[in-house]
Amino acid sequence: MPLTVQDLLAHIGRSPSAADVDAWLSSHRIRNRPFLAKDDLDYRKDRYEADKRAKASEIDEVERHSIALIYEPSDDYKALYGTLGQGPDGQPDNGPFVLREAAFFGAGVQNYEGFAEPLPFNLRFGMSRDEAVAVMGQPLARRAVHELGSDLWALDDWIANASYLEGDSDLGIVHVRRPHLFDRRMLKREAVPAQRASFEPLLHCLGRTAGDARVAEALAPIGFDATDFDFDGEGEIMNFQHSHGVTLYVGGHGQSAATITGLRVQRLGDLRSKGWSGALPHGIEFHSTPRQLADLVGHKPDRVSQADDTGAFVWNLENYLLHVMYSLIDFQVYRVAVFLPN
Repeated sequence: MPLTVQDLLAHIGRSPSAADVDAWLSSHRIRNRPFLAKDDLDYRKDRYEADKRAKASEIDEVERHSIALIYEPSDDYKALYGTLGQGPDGQPDNGPFVLREAAFFGAGVQNYEGFAEPLPFNLRFGMSRDEAVAVMGQPLARRAVHELGSDLWALDDWIANASYLEGDSDLGIVHVRRPHLFDRRMLKREAVPAQRASFEPLLHCLGRTAGDARVAEALAPIGFDATDFDFDGEGEIMNFQHSHGVTLYVGGHGQSAATITGLRVQRLGDLRSKGWSGALPHGIEFHSTPRQLADLVGHKPDRVSQADDTGAFVWNLENYLLHVMYSLIDFQVYRVAVFLPN
């Protein structure tokens, strides 16, 4: 029996460890499964390489079917997407990984022979952008991702991204996943919590020494205690990145090694962080789109940069530099940082 889009999408949000999912994958000769580093045979010999192999196992490029299955640790998935899918018994899956996303490749992409159509949502390989819009409606975002023109759509239960191989023609790649927390907020399907920690106390840490009473008060909620650290030069304090989504920068900018010269907050899920749950400066939200940022800050950024799948804006404000990094894939803010002026 051929692998169909309908069956594949039905397994997004499910664990490959679930008996029925494992059986379905095996029936289509999809043998690889994501694994934890500790389950790598060489984990005790070389944990670094085991970690790399485990991370790589979360993307299974299945040449036989011209698809990629993109997995995520279950706890991370639940934090961003909500509950896991359910098996035939009606109980949520409980495996260590979840199938988060599926990608479909056309002929000639990375030497794939091409997924056997039909594609999701009545898309077709080889479509032009205009033809795709006629089927899907106007996209939420139109941008270049990994040097390919790409369109992003939000449907009732899905987020879809299509990439074109030749400018505005020849649709060649389609990614599909469920809407996550920040998608739902962006689409106004879920409200932002009314009561959140203010960003202002963090902003007032800039230029103060780590032992300052105001710094101690502002950073107490994340567990910061200046006596836990040796301030012997310019650097980063990343102890709170995973637990609270906060990174501190000390030294540099002509300041002492114990002076807070910058702070960065990142959203839930970024680098598997539990994320900063408080407010952001200038009314920015983690679900804000890049095109909204200039209006929120009050003027266009002073510097703009772009990589394969991320972009960044920098504003030279009166009392600090504001850095905002965003994902071109999600088309939303991922990190916000403030620094002392140069």
